[in-house]
Amino acid sequence: MAPQEQPLRLLVVEDNPADARLIQEELREVPSVRIEMLHVMRLAEAERVALESKLDAVLLDLSLPDGHGLANISRLLQAAPAVPLVVLTGTDDEQLAVQAVHQGAQDYLVKGQVTGQLLVRALRYAIERKRVEEGLKREEAQRQTALFREQFLAVLGHDLRNPLNAISGNAGLLLRYGGLTEPQRKAINRISISSDRMARMINDLLDFTRARLGGGYPVNRARMNVHDVLRQVVEELEVAHPQRRLELDVSGNGWGDWDADRIAQAASNLVGNAVQYSPEDSPVGVSARDEGEGICVQVHNQGLPIPAERLPQIFDPFVRGVDSKRGAARTGLGLGLYITHEIVRAHGGTLRVTSTEADGTRFSMSLPRYATTA
Repeated sequence: MAPQEQPLRLLVVEDNPADARLIQEELREVPSVRIEMLHVMRLAEAERVALESKLDAVLLDLSLPDGHGLANISRLLQAAPAVPLVVLTGTDDEQLAVQAVHQGAQDYLVKGQVTGQLLVRALRYAIERKRVEEGLKREEAQRQTALFREQFLAVLGHDLRNPLNAISGNAGLLLRYGGLTEPQRKAINRISISSDRMARMINDLLDFTRARLGGGYPVNRARMNVHDVLRQVVEELEVAHPQRRLELDVSGNGWGDWDADRIAQAASNLVGNAVQYSPEDSPVGVSARDEGEGICVQVHNQGLPIPAERLPQIFDPFVRGVDSKRGAARTGLGLGLYITHEIVRAHGGTLRVTSTEADGTRFSMSLPRYATTA
């Protein structure tokens, strides 16, 4: 037995009860469709029903006690913009019919000139045309979103980076060749550090925007050794944080098909976080070992534990594991762990975290060596 078709929910806005009854009788004569008809006599009541009820279509009279002709159309469409509206009035006026369609009506019918069959057909056509219109609106909205994405990425990728690169480059030249006094050198060094931090924020925003609006993180896989990448990341952070002790321990086979730049970015985020949120006199451990068909990279620190209530959201964007009051001062946007998680996921891997007072915080990045095929 085929499922019974859902009734078409029709709101009839008609101040003449006799006309409303006639419409209902005409519709009952059409056996091919079930119609659930709601009848109101005033425009204000129609607006309320349109807001509160799920409607398939509206049949609207232009002559109402609290309405003003064509203005009835725009008022009702403001209440229910996605519901198709058909005018059914006693005025046979072609110019008025054209104006009604321009105001947003799907059709213009004249009382006494339509049968129940023609009315049902007009309603069905109106519903289908409205669906097409809504589809075109969604396509336009998607086009505008794509345009905004490209413009936003262009601002991040070019308009902000260029002046920032100039600041960073000139600060570096002054530090190297400027013959500066010690106070001047400290001031220029602060400029250099701040510009580097801004560059990291821009890169994080760029990656976040690409992931959210562009459909994820593209990875360019190539044969590489993750041990070499980890050594490079640790060396760079040792230069940036000479007072910290970073301990690297790698074993097994470090070869696989990964995106070297992305893996370096993920590892740098994890190690950088560990340095930032742990005591200066404690070591940060970085390790890599074989794990089944892949490799497991772990980053460990002895900083304050991440509160248990935050762990389920730790990889969400704009979330930090430790408050600035409890740990290091905020120096980023809270996107690092989200970006790292997305990079690992793009490689078909998983990123996990454990954090306790006794054992510290440990991030484990499991990466399959080769891309999986469906």
